[in-house]
Amino acid sequence: MVDPKLLREVPFFHDLTDNEVAVMSGVVNRKNFKTGDTIFKESEDGAALYIIKKGEVKACKTAPDGELFTLTIMKDGEIFGEMSFLDGRPRSATVVAVSDLETYVVDKNDFETLVDANPRIIYKLLRNIVFTIHSIVRGMNSRYIEMINYMWGRRR
Repeated sequence: MVDPKLLREVPFFHDLTDNEVAVMSGVVNRKNFKTGDTIFKESEDGAALYIIKKGEVKACKTAPDGELFTLTIMKDGEIFGEMSFLDGRPRSATVVAVSDLETYVVDKNDFETLVDANPRIIYKLLRNIVFTIHSIVRGMNSRYIEMINYMWGRRR
């Protein structure tokens, strides 16, 4: 359980009312990591959503030779682990702490206990997750077009 006043400072919870934040405080836990700690590995099962309170992480893919290639860096206020949290499938990337890290963690089972009694909270949080995923997809689309233009030397 986390103090609702602390959750009020987190952008992910910005559109929740004070009562809704109080409800969420009952299912949110704190978890800290040290620089270099692996939060989770690609292909592991996972059912938790992480919200960065303070610090940075990198999301990486593993090459065939075992080397990690950084996909993106995430920092204060951003979320990660949302894909497995939503679809229950294994983690799609390895996430490693780039600095000492303070997170808030929402376990999927705890989150699901809120569905029937608090559908408005669930709607707001799922909308925030969708906005995050939408931002990732837009960024990937832009980088893809840049890569195609670079490779083929054309502009469209």
